[in-house]
Amino acid sequence: MTTIPSGIKNWARLSGPAAVLATVHNRARRGHRTETGTLTGVALSAEQRREVALMLGTRWELSGKPVRLQDLAAKLAEHHLTVLGLVEALHGEQIEPDKAHRSRAQAEATAERDRAAAHLTKAGVAADVAGRWLLDAGLPRPGSGELQTLAEQTATVLVELRCTGGGTRLAQLAAGTLHDAHALDADRQLGRGVARLLALLHDLPRPQRAGRAWRAAWAAAGVMCDGVSSRVLVLNLPLTGESPAARLCAAAPGEPVWLTLRSLTGTWTTSASDVFVCENPTIAEAAADALGAHCPPLVCTDGIASGAALDLLAGLATADCTIHARADFDPAGFTIADQVLSVAPRSRSWRFDARTYAEECGLSGHCDAPVDLAAAVGGLRDVHDLTRIAVHEERVLALLMADLEAVARSVDQQPR
Repeated sequence: MTTIPSGIKNWARLSGPAAVLATVHNRARRGHRTETGTLTGVALSAEQRREVALMLGTRWELSGKPVRLQDLAAKLAEHHLTVLGLVEALHGEQIEPDKAHRSRAQAEATAERDRAAAHLTKAGVAADVAGRWLLDAGLPRPGSGELQTLAEQTATVLVELRCTGGGTRLAQLAAGTLHDAHALDADRQLGRGVARLLALLHDLPRPQRAGRAWRAAWAAAGVMCDGVSSRVLVLNLPLTGESPAARLCAAAPGEPVWLTLRSLTGTWTTSASDVFVCENPTIAEAAADALGAHCPPLVCTDGIASGAALDLLAGLATADCTIHARADFDPAGFTIADQVLSVAPRSRSWRFDARTYAEECGLSGHCDAPVDLAAAVGGLRDVHDLTRIAVHEERVLALLMADLEAVARSVDQQPR
């Protein structure tokens, strides 16, 4: 690396010279000349011109002309430096032109993608399937080495599955193969990568999360997923069928019940009805205390919706239930609303709107309260972005209880 005399180094730190050298740096990155040419785009103040003139001389300063790189190069040559050499020495590295950088990065990405494909084909994956997997938007971008590592680990899991012949549990497979029982979880990139490759191999839907498609992909390879960690709280949910969840709901009218993914396996359905969705167990408890068996069907996600909650809501939507959803007025609440909409896109808003939020925050002005959840969330985000005030569900508990009581009364008044 070029050694810079202390005097030149001190000069380069001044505002004017720094602006000139920054422009040279940009020229070098664009592949332009750095030893000749005129820097017409550099606007220097009188003080900055004085600083640059410490190198180029008083005559240049008084001329009012822009910096000519050949003049700067001539002065630096007296110190055995070039303009580009000075800039590179100051930055501590060679400057690679953007075009060359892009070309090199593309070549490295292609090479890594080829190595990743080779790992998969060596593990028995057909070349066309490996190619489709490598196009998945959820994979690391090639070029950093992460894609090759992921492909190598994925191939290791496939080889292990082929040796064991299936009949294992997901955490057991992860612990035995990767020495980490959670390595293949849905929130790990490796877990998602393997599951999506299994889905391609067996012509199944691409798993987006830990849900039905996720379990189906693993089941196709003979792997059983944990069915008891993911759960959802329900109250008076009228499920029927052979599923354990249906029996659990029927056995506890008026009492909040935890359902797991395991209990939701098997066949179940329900009659078309209004189902209310909240985020916090306090709402479910309060509804059970106040209304008991008369409370309308209620689903509580207990925070960010689990796979069990989303599977349940997807099934309810398929059964033509009308989903009325809400959550806390905060970023996590918006995430929950997005989750609900992903499985039940026709969901309605249950006081999860700009009007309710504005009233609780003491904001003036009329705000709409759309029935459609997606529209309501859009308007709510706009108002929330202005205040950044969190309003939890418990603060509007009285309003929510009034809604549930009104529905309960209307059901009781219907002719039997």
